[in-house]
Amino acid sequence: MKNRTKSILSHVMVILNLLFPFIYVLLLLFWLKNKKSEDEMLRVSINEAMVLATITFVVFTSLISAVLIYFGFKSTFTLVAGEIYYMIIIPLSFYPAIMGVAKNNAGQMYYYPLIGKLVS
Repeated sequence: MKNRTKSILSHVMVILNLLFPFIYVLLLLFWLKNKKSEDEMLRVSINEAMVLATITFVVFTSLISAVLIYFGFKSTFTLVAGEIYYMIIIPLSFYPAIMGVAKNNAGQMYYYPLIGKLVS
């Protein structure tokens, strides 16, 4: 697989991770294999994707754990937590990932806002 394709795949995995959290394990394996790549675009893309996926995964698992342990599925907290996750967290993570796919597909570097300059 070409490095450009791998960098695009890293952003796509972030998008899939938002809806299917078990994709995080695949992204982690992909990151371990490619984190020290010679290609700058791949290295930056995979590191940024891993940071963003980790943040969203931790938020998702924290919400689910709080619902399961403390509140149950019939509480108002569950409704509010689900609304916050799907109305705030997903769009804030989805937009940078889509921009990363588009820019990498065009052969350009894309740095995630707030994450990009810290990681690279």
